[in-house]
Amino acid sequence: MRYDLPLICELCDEIGLPVRLLGDDCAELDLGQGALLQFQNAEDDKDCLAGFFGTPWHTHDNFLFGGHGYGVELDYLDLVVALTDGRILICEQRVNGQTMDRWLIHNKYNDEFKYLEVGEEIIVRRATIRAPKETPGTPSPG
Repeated sequence: MRYDLPLICELCDEIGLPVRLLGDDCAELDLGQGALLQFQNAEDDKDCLAGFFGTPWHTHDNFLFGGHGYGVELDYLDLVVALTDGRILICEQRVNGQTMDRWLIHNKYNDEFKYLEVGEEIIVRRATIRAPKETPGTPSPG
């Protein structure tokens, strides 16, 4: 599956997520506190992926949250919206104060905390957003 990178950028601008294109094959969303979520297209559709820059977590298709007969599946555009409304959260693994991994979790479907090891911290937070851009001709609130 290929990502429509210009559409991702347009959506992010509308809903208030900082985003930038990195060449022709990558869009990078800045979710705050160093979390850079990248959507990357490869020549082969099977190699397209989304993941956090500098960490091992990534996915190749739709985003699946939950399991054991319950959960939710989101496509990449629905995921971007869910990041802004708090349904999808950023989960960060820290060991001795250093971020080791980042991944996304659903606010209702996760089991991240039962795997904690001694000295490990799991930080769960919402994405940092800014005020969405105004559409021309739309009066500003207030």
